[in-house]
Amino acid sequence: MSTRTGIADLHMHTCHSDGVPTVRALLDHVALHTRLDVIALTDHDTIAGALEARTLAQQAGYPFEVIVGEEVSTRQGHLVGLFLRERIPPGLSPTETVAAIHAAGGLAFAPHPFYHAEQIEGRPITMEGLGRLIDDLDLDAVETINATPTLGAANRRAARYQAARRRLAPLGNSDGHILAAIGKGYTTFPGSTAQDLRVAIGAGTTAAGARPYTVPELWAYLRFWVGQSRAAAAISARRWRPAARRAL
Repeated sequence: MSTRTGIADLHMHTCHSDGVPTVRALLDHVALHTRLDVIALTDHDTIAGALEARTLAQQAGYPFEVIVGEEVSTRQGHLVGLFLRERIPPGLSPTETVAAIHAAGGLAFAPHPFYHAEQIEGRPITMEGLGRLIDDLDLDAVETINATPTLGAANRRAARYQAARRRLAPLGNSDGHILAAIGKGYTTFPGSTAQDLRVAIGAGTTAAGARPYTVPELWAYLRFWVGQSRAAAAISARRWRPAARRAL
């Protein structure tokens, strides 16, 4: 039995959904700028980027393992599947989604469970927790630290929730949409491999941690959010103009 403590980040996004980095850029960043042993790519409603990352990591000999993951849009909020063999379709109920993740050989966790985003016209909600609905789900873990800036209160509530229900393994993750965020939230576990991590989640022997952002990193995230908001506004404007012309 290894006495080493491994480090993982199990929630991040690439340009295959709403993240900025390409798969190759993300892998290079992890190798050069982090000490992560295991990562999971969890793009929204697709595993294309995760499959690409796993293949590239194996071919290029990156010093970490890649887990195939997906952040799935259920009818009532988001769930993440890890160790997936196939894509999980969006639009199912939370209960159906967890069952599909398990049927695909995966583990299911609730990301940012107590965060609820405001709906912006023309823009899909990309961060929506399930709240207390997770009480009734057969989950394997819960994200108690999400390193997205401004989620402090939601994280504290998730940590209290997990502490009262120790059957759920605690996870810390970045939810990184830009390279500077990767590894800011992390999960520690006994061992160093993806299989060690899976065993630790099942045994509840994981721990969640976080690293602070520097001021330049916070500015980088702010620029990302501004860009997302402008894109949403542009989409909304394109949808409104034809209707306005018809009304005239």
